[in-house]
This record gives sequence, structure tokens and C-alpha cells, in this order.
Amino acid sequence: MSQIISHDITQPIHIPQIDGNRLSSRDSLVLRAFKNDVWLPNTTVAEQKHCLVSRELLFQILIVEDISKSKLSQIEDITARLNPNNQRIDRLSSGREKIVINQVNVESEETNIETSSPPNKKTVYRLTLQDKSGAIFFALNVTNLPWLSVCMLGSKLIISMGTQFIRGVFLLNDTNCIFLGGVNQTWNENRELKLQDYLESKLQRESESQLSSNTKKRKATQ
Repeated sequence: MSQIISHDITQPIHIPQIDGNRLSSRDSLVLRAFKNDVWLPNTTVAEQKHCLVSRELLFQILIVEDISKSKLSQIEDITARLNPNNQRIDRLSSGREKIVINQVNVESEETNIETSSPPNKKTVYRLTLQDKSGAIFFALNVTNLPWLSVCMLGSKLIISMGTQFIRGVFLLNDTNCIFLGGVNQTWNENRELKLQDYLESKLQRESESQLSSNTKKRKATQ
């Protein structure tokens, strides 16, 4: 089923006639998920407080966002990777754990150190997903999913029957989803710059929203 995995599923995909008995169990699952009806068509998904997925669903991954780290911290990380000479903070490697030194008290013998990857900490990702109709959904991992840190944009994902769906969000664990891989070369061009722009835009909107909220509060108390 490479035609499905390697292409944009919102565009027409030619699938040749194949004897289902000759397909592997994985290919049969991919084909079935692709042919299944899309999830909650013509429905305001945010109104679905809680339900369970009733069939295998195929999605492609548009955005992978680490929401267990602040947006500012992620922007600084991206900037450091793109141009190490412009790092704002000193970064040292200590064994397997990357250490970020963000504050030093020169009058004390102790250094305040924040670890960017504390041992055993679960990283939570927010996935923006798209089905074959072009509808957008979101997903969060509730357990560690190793492929999340390396998946390319355009990768395909099957969400299994029984997965919880709460207000537009699928809750993923290591038993209710199947990562298929795949890649969209165009979407991944300058991926880090695009992610940086995306995070900076969200940070700006949040700042403006907070400023507007504070202004309204001040007016209400006057």
C-alpha cells in the first residue's frame, strides 16, 4: 500500500485492483483504514465530549508540537540548532542528559541548573492530523511513543477502534495506534524554520490575548 503511505491522502490516489487474499495483514489494515468513512463528518467535533473510535481511521501528520516544553524554550532550541553561534545560553553535555544552565549565582558555590530532559519524564506531543476529506483533528500521546520524536511531516498514522476521542482530540497510547511512516518532501523543506515561525506566531497571539485580557480587567475595576 505504498501508494497510500507515500502520497497526500487528500488528493486522488489510484489503487490497483488487488486480490485481498494476497495482501499482508498490514496492507489489508492500511487499505481498510483508507477506505473507511472519515471520522464524524459534518459534525462539530468540539461538541463530542467523549466517545470511542468505532473503526480504523487513517490520517496524515501535519504538525508535531512538543507541548511539554515552553514555546520560548523550543524557539531557543531551534535557533541554537540553526545557528550555534547565536545561542543565548550555554549548553553543555553531561553523559546522556543534556544540561541547560540558565542561571548562575556568582556569590554562591551552587549553580541553579535546569535539565532540559529530566530522566523518565514523558514528553507530550500535540499532533495536527488530517483525514482524506481534508478535515483537521488533534491527538495527544498519553504514553511515550518513540516514533513521535522522529516522524516526518506527511507520515501516515492509523488510529484503532476503541481509541478515546474527547472534544476533538484523540488520546494515543502504544496499543491504539500504528505509525506507518511516509514523508511529504515539500512539507519537510525548511521544517525547523517553519516550526520556529509557527511557534513565534502562537507566542505572539498568546501575548496579545493576555494583554487584551489584562486591559479589560483594568477597565472593569476602574
